[in-house]
Amino acid sequence: MRVLGVDPGTAVTGWGLVERRDGRVAHLAHGAVTTHPRMTPAAKLAAIHAALAELCGRWHPDVVALEQSFVGRNVQSALRLGEVRGVAMLAAASAGIVIAEYSPATVKLAVTGTGRAEKEQVQRAIARELKVVERLVPDAADALAIALCHLQSSRLTALLAEAPAPRRVRSVLAVQVPR
Repeated sequence: MRVLGVDPGTAVTGWGLVERRDGRVAHLAHGAVTTHPRMTPAAKLAAIHAALAELCGRWHPDVVALEQSFVGRNVQSALRLGEVRGVAMLAAASAGIVIAEYSPATVKLAVTGTGRAEKEQVQRAIARELKVVERLVPDAADALAIALCHLQSSRLTALLAEAPAPRRVRSVLAVQVPR
């Protein structure tokens, strides 16, 4: 499974590509889409969409994983972030790629073991897990963390689906409701 993680932002949108091969996770690529402060909001969205669409076309991920929005004190920032998430979803959907979303706390928990990890902890955990030797910019590290979170989540879901149901659950499932 190949996953493109996206950390949406109007100034910098991080992206990271990971893949599970033969039970092992491999780092394929990472980077960031940077927009100029003088660009109009529409031009920023167009640039981010074009870059993500190009990544989807070049790498053919199975899933695009995004960080969910959260509304802080600045509603305007939350709206702008929602717009970036929208163009990221559009790039994925236009390419027929499945979209997954994770909360920031879920991503941090998956890669560091705590949902309250600092950015530096996430960067170190990602560099160690994916054996990335160069210094990761925070946005790319976050995107790789989102992608890795999806791989871990999908693996857990698959394992649970394969596990035999407990006897009590099986007996409840076997009971048929009269019509």
